Amino acid sequence: MTDLDKKVEQDLGDRVVLKPLTRWNEAYKEFPRYVMEYLCARYVNPSDPVPGQQRVDRLLAEHYVESEARELIKSRIKEKGEYVLLGQLQVRLDASRDHYWAEVPALGDNFVRISQAILREFGDILLAGGAWGTLTVEYDPGYELKGKIYPFYVRDFSPFQITRLDLDDYIEKRQLFSDEEWIDLIIQSVGFNPERFSGREKMLMLLRLVPFVEPNYNLIELGPRETGKTYTYRNTSSRSFVISGGKATPATLFYNQASRKIGILGQKDVVFFDEIASTSFADPEATISILKDYMQTGKFSRGPLEFSAQASIVLGGNIDTDIRRKEPASHYVHLFSVLPPELQDLALLDRLHAFLPGWELPKIQPENYASGYGFITDYLAEIFTRLRRKNYQTLVSANVALSGMTGRNQDSIKKTSAGLLKLVFPHRTVETVEKEELKWCLDFAIECRQRIIEQLIIMAPSEFRGIDLAALAAS
Repeated sequence: MTDLDKKVEQDLGDRVVLKPLTRWNEAYKEFPRYVMEYLCARYVNPSDPVPGQQRVDRLLAEHYVESEARELIKSRIKEKGEYVLLGQLQVRLDASRDHYWAEVPALGDNFVRISQAILREFGDILLAGGAWGTLTVEYDPGYELKGKIYPFYVRDFSPFQITRLDLDDYIEKRQLFSDEEWIDLIIQSVGFNPERFSGREKMLMLLRLVPFVEPNYNLIELGPRETGKTYTYRNTSSRSFVISGGKATPATLFYNQASRKIGILGQKDVVFFDEIASTSFADPEATISILKDYMQTGKFSRGPLEFSAQASIVLGGNIDTDIRRKEPASHYVHLFSVLPPELQDLALLDRLHAFLPGWELPKIQPENYASGYGFITDYLAEIFTRLRRKNYQTLVSANVALSGMTGRNQDSIKKTSAGLLKLVFPHRTVETVEKEELKWCLDFAIECRQRIIEQLIIMAPSEFRGIDLAALAAS
């Protein structure tokens, strides 16, 4: 254990886990990290992990249902009367029937009844994206609604995810650590070994997390393969959603008019478009038009309906890179040329708040993964969600003048700076933030917005030439 590990275990013992414990079995890669960390924190003793790991093995073998075994499990529920499952649970309101339905992927069934007790205790989280946990499912063939039998019923549910915590306590604990220690703790908490990364690389990794703490934040990261982009967005929070290539439609992104169900932008905190060069958009003109409006206003319309949402959008893609020099290959006219043609839209690109230079990050080797203590993933994810509700842009505005810039440039710099402040200096206020702390965040925010401007200058020199954000901020 490092000195930081000892300090973390001493001061944060009830909300941290030894990160390597979750990686003993490659077969568990399909599970979200917060599921495995919950099980490890509950059953595995770090000083003698094998018995606990074997217990988790048995638990998953007995109660986790893979898709090919669904019909077998349904039969067992029918024959035994009830069965305990481990998996995901989500709830929706069916207004046409005045009925709440549970969606249970382990059964492949979207019309499962659910107890009122579960709705009273966990309704908020189950209606807003769902949660993993253990659920007891009963079989009752006598329940009929409008001539159709709905036999499956979720009687009990115990979520793996943390649903209640104290943000003030988290902020108070921050003051026990130095800036360097806190940054290392955050890096370790999202699954990486801070000792393997430089200060600059840690800062880039923190930028990946800004969409989790800053609502309606738009980020692009282009870089080589295997630098941890997908790993970060898939494993940091249950409130993030990864779109891996394929086709994105208005119905899945925004609102499905046929089913009257809100899309993922209305359900999640972060939507990550992975392999963006391979992503296609159904009805590109309409989809991009709605997306542009959403990236600017946080609102979107479908038919006569208008919706507000706070999901941040991250575009992630691969770019040919000179690994030795840590810079993009020289054959690109501009770096946005790797995007699909419909995304090479000046108005859309100008709505991006920051460009993360992924070519500066190393490829992830086994030794790059976390080896010490970090926050339990779902605890940190819930903290991030709480931080989204706090406005740190006022802290930036009260201490920095960004006159002479367009509104989009000002908003971009403020949002990136506010996000970094939430991550590294959540304990600071307008009165207590130190000049160097604010400058550290501000300079990086300006750099990441300037990188977008530089590409726009190449694409439309008559419109964007001559913009130097650092000089404007200094003046």
